[in-house]
Amino acid sequence: MGRPVQETFDTEPKITFDPFTSLQSVDHVSSNPVAGESRIQLFESEQITEEKSWRPHIRDKLVFICIVILAMMDAFDSTVMITVLPTLANEFDQPILNILWVNTIYLLSSATSQLFFTMLCDVFSHGPIWIIAVLCTTIGTGICSGSMSLTEIIVGRLLQGIGGGGALSLCFVMMEESAPQSIHSRYSCYILLTRLIGFILGPIVGGLFVSNTNWTWAFYFNFIFCALGLLAIPFAVDLRTCKDAQLRKLRVLDWSGAMLASVGLTGILLGVSWAGVAHQLYQWQTWAPITLGIVAFLALVFYESQWALHPQFGARVFRDLSATMTYIGCFCHGFVIFCQLQFFVFYFMCTKYFSATLSGVTLLAITGFAVVPAAVVGILLARESQCSKWIISGGWILTTLAAGCSILLNRITPTVAWVFLFLTAGLGHGLLLSSYNIRVHSIAKNDEAALSTKPIVMSLFMRAWGMAFAVPIGGLIFLARFGYELQNIGLEWELINTARGYLILMEQVIKSDSESEVIKDASALALQVVWEVIAGVAAMGGISSLFLWREN
Repeated sequence: MGRPVQETFDTEPKITFDPFTSLQSVDHVSSNPVAGESRIQLFESEQITEEKSWRPHIRDKLVFICIVILAMMDAFDSTVMITVLPTLANEFDQPILNILWVNTIYLLSSATSQLFFTMLCDVFSHGPIWIIAVLCTTIGTGICSGSMSLTEIIVGRLLQGIGGGGALSLCFVMMEESAPQSIHSRYSCYILLTRLIGFILGPIVGGLFVSNTNWTWAFYFNFIFCALGLLAIPFAVDLRTCKDAQLRKLRVLDWSGAMLASVGLTGILLGVSWAGVAHQLYQWQTWAPITLGIVAFLALVFYESQWALHPQFGARVFRDLSATMTYIGCFCHGFVIFCQLQFFVFYFMCTKYFSATLSGVTLLAITGFAVVPAAVVGILLARESQCSKWIISGGWILTTLAAGCSILLNRITPTVAWVFLFLTAGLGHGLLLSSYNIRVHSIAKNDEAALSTKPIVMSLFMRAWGMAFAVPIGGLIFLARFGYELQNIGLEWELINTARGYLILMEQVIKSDSESEVIKDASALALQVVWEVIAGVAAMGGISSLFLWREN
């Protein structure tokens, strides 16, 4: 890795080594302190000098290329199925409730794998772990490409999510270890921008292949990212594993905490996705997984506070109100952004009968426009951590405003109205992505000791959790209300939910143009409840940002 060019300072570097993170930190201790000199000014001066003097070597550039490829790959995989889900419901003759798990299982496995892969990096070299993550994604993509049933696709997406989440977490770990701390915020902003490009490509590429060829090509396209990653990683990082002494750290890392968090999240999502649709709310099939998830989370809290040697969810991570509210804000933002991407596509397919391609293109107004504020704030204000509070609050105001206005959407909403609404949402999301990125790096700088779970990885984990909750909760609300509206107009909900899967492709159910208009109205009313939930979560995110102003 490239190292900063050492300038001549009247300081003596003090090198410390953390045995549990295998990282070295350098603290400059002044040998001739000047009376009355401000330590804060000296710290900022050293940061600026370090940033200007650092010159990336060829291997550093190769690492950054790998990071760009793999960060874009994970974003692409998480969104490519958004426009493909209705076709999959038809293809496999499955209800839309089951099809939603194609996205849910990816987001769930991606979120949980980030914790495990981050801990593995504390023991083994990054190269082999990165290779394993990309191989998992490649194998999962191959299974999805040749799937003959929904079960096979879900298994493939599970492996894809494990690899995608692991590769993404390593992107930020490699970023922190290959560049000076003073430019981490700006460096990670570049990663977020590449992820936005992946969010742009996913729905459009999926829609193009569904409309013009076959849905399997949406998975074939992902082999490009896998091949590029496997080709570049051996040239960028060391593929040797580790020394025998490092293996002893396996016993003290928080594997039990990560497992309890995974079980808790999975149980709650299973129960929520079944409630009121697959099973009645009062049936044991609904409450059994939810109860298991709640018990797992309670056990996690007790274990992290009493027994864990290096807790990933302990008081060191959520050490004060400001850090806790930052992570809660990341969770709310993940929920809002993915719920909007998923169900805005449903809105266009259900109420306006747009094609999959056109529905994916409409999301450009959100994801494409988010690139501009994310780049401006993340690059120009990377060191201004105090500005992040203003930007976070402003981002939540715009996001809440856009979410609230979404409630007014119906089948006759003009194009100019929803385009303006989407641009507002994109502006809010761009501001939130970049400002939370600055915020978590500020938390990392103020941390006195290295953690197994770094603040940037925890923020990614919480945002991924929010995205994982978005699909089943939004789907449950939409399907339950839509079934109620269909019963009011005399149609059988079970027919549309089971026979060939999805309402906009159910030509045999729609017998006339007037009936088609009625179904469009029913879809708009069902989605209206989803928009209300999104607005409520966005408001919660805005409230969490108010607590950031209480810090000194």
